[in-house]
This record gives sequence, C-alpha cells and structure tokens, in this order.
Amino acid sequence: MLRFLSSLFSPAARPAGGLDQALIDAAIERAVDGTDRRLRAVRNYRKRLRDPVERAAIHVISLVDSLPEPAEISQHAFSTDCRVRAFFSSNEHLREVLGGFRELREYLADCTGPIPDDIFGLLTMAMEERRVLGMELEGEVMRRDVLQVAVNFFNHRYLCPTATESDSRWELKKRAFDFLVEKALEQLVEEKKHRSELDRQRHLLRQKLAAMKAGNWGLGSMFEVAGELQPDIPALEAQVESIDAELGQAGSGALGLEESLEHLIDTLGRPEDWLAGREICLRLDHRGIKVSDTSSAPSRELRLAELFTHTGLRRIVLLGRVPRAEIPGPSDFLKQARHYLA
Repeated sequence: MLRFLSSLFSPAARPAGGLDQALIDAAIERAVDGTDRRLRAVRNYRKRLRDPVERAAIHVISLVDSLPEPAEISQHAFSTDCRVRAFFSSNEHLREVLGGFRELREYLADCTGPIPDDIFGLLTMAMEERRVLGMELEGEVMRRDVLQVAVNFFNHRYLCPTATESDSRWELKKRAFDFLVEKALEQLVEEKKHRSELDRQRHLLRQKLAAMKAGNWGLGSMFEVAGELQPDIPALEAQVESIDAELGQAGSGALGLEESLEHLIDTLGRPEDWLAGREICLRLDHRGIKVSDTSSAPSRELRLAELFTHTGLRRIVLLGRVPRAEIPGPSDFLKQARHYLA
C-alpha cells in the first residue's frame, strides 16, 4: 500500500526547504491514480498539483506527529488511566473489544517473526452525548430526576498495528494522505452525479414540454378533477431554461479534464477542511456523567484528541500500546462471543 510513501513520510525526508521534490512527484502520481488517470493528458498537471500535494503531505505529517505519546491499553491501565477507564465500561468490556479488533488479529496472524511484546496502533472510537435523568447531591440533599449529560464511547477500532511507535505513525501518515485522495475522488463522483442528474431532468422536462405543446396527453385529461389547475407551461419552460443555464455554466454533462484537475487541486489544497485535529476537554464523574467546571462533585478531567472533517465526521483517537498478553486468543474470543449471544 502506497510503497512510494515509505520515504515520503520518514523523518529524513523533510529537509529544511520542505519535502523532497522527487517524492512529491511520486505523491502527485498517487493522487492522479487515485482519482482520474486521464489527468496525465493535461500538459502541466504535475506543476499545477505540486503545491496542493505538498501542502496535503505536510498537513498529514504534522497532524500525526502532534498526537501524544502512546498510552498503554490494558487491564492495568483501566485502573490507572482515566482515558482508558472512560473508553471502556469494564475490564471485561476492554478484553472483549481487544479480541474483536480485525486489524489486530490479522497483524498477529501475519507475523512471520516473533510477536512483539507491545503492539502499537491508533485506537479510534465514536463519542456520543445524550441527555438522561439522574440523581445529584447538592450539599446534603440528594436531588432526583436531574437532567444530566452522559458521555459514551463506542464503535472502537484499532488501526495500523505495528511493532514500534514510529512504524505506526508512519502507517497513519500514509493512510491520512490516502484519505485526502479518497475525498478528492468523492468530490469528482458527486460532481459527475450532479451533472448526470441535471441531464436526466432536462431530458424528461423537454419530453413533457413537447408533449404538452402538442396536446398529446393521452387519457390523462379523463382523470382530471373539475377545477384542478392546468399544467403551467410557462413555469415548465422557465424550469427547463434554468437547468439549461446551470448545465451551460458547467460546460456539459461530462466533467472535463480541466475541471477534474481543478477539483483535485481544490481538495488537496485545503487538507484541513477534510481532516483536522483538536483537543477536547471533559470533566466526567465515575458514571460517565459530564460535570461542569463550577461543580465541586468528584470528577476527572479528560484531555482527548479528536479527528474531524467539515462534513461532520468525528472520531476520538488515542495512540496506543497494547501488551501482547492482553489480547485474547481465538478460543477466548469465541467463548466470550458464545457467552454474549447466550
């Protein structure tokens, strides 16, 4: 996967003046291969893609490098690390989740040498906040039916398992760059779909308009209700003209090479819109209930890293280190699954 990025995302590949230009050329080719290979017919496509591709590469490098050092994910950490305790409801839940990580199982199965004592990777999960009614101690009085916000973490994943932290960060950078290429491809697909839909609407409306002008409505008039509004031909003509105007601005129903290249430049030139990071601070009590900063109730402060996009996708992430002894074997996992289904 993305072999050329092996050196692009290595520490030595970023000289003082920026990324090595030969490697940027390779990244440009990856972006073209992942979106629209016809772009190679554009004479100066490499020159026009150089700056946005370099911007995207530098962005993902900075994003992954900003992640804190790996945290241990284990039963011991469940009792000592408030983040791990918040992410899993119990030690049993933690062990069950670890046993269900597909990429982790595949990594262990594909190991040709000794299995490392610790397996590094990125723990990701969704976070939801929902309003619940609970109890709250106010002074010496226990109040009931108090509106509270419960925080829950679910849909856990473990990405890029490797034997070392540096290898895991390296894999994450490759995936982050490919994620941006995928988003560029999505934009191209959506634009083509939009134009195709406009073409379809125009075709149907023109057919209908021609039929209306010819008075060829078959038996439709037989089912008309007295007093029902007649079809508005001027309005239909205006709608067709509007669609024609929109298609005219786009040039045609097909996406040209120049427009395809501009979409790719736009997406890779704004990588922070498609993938960005931020820190989230939460105060939670032992039940996972949010506690305000002014409250004196016992709580723990969590500083979490979140990756997000401007389209609304959000995931909490934690660079992790899972001790090999913490990962259930196949028999343990099947036993847990049968117990759960029972």
